[in-house]
Amino acid sequence: MPENAKRAIVWLVFAAGLILGIVGWSTPVYSSWTGTIVFLCFLFASIALRILWGLKKKEGE
Repeated sequence: MPENAKRAIVWLVFAAGLILGIVGWSTPVYSSWTGTIVFLCFLFASIALRILWGLKKKEGE
């Protein structure tokens, strides 16, 4: 799989967690604690994917 595809997947996992976290924090759909837990799970999953796939920051970032 190309590196750009891996970076896109990592970013989408983080973005999904952020969106679900915002839904939990700002709406009565589910509690803010649930939103925090969901966000942290997606955050740790995106970090794990970066480590697993060996993605480093590009020069200039």
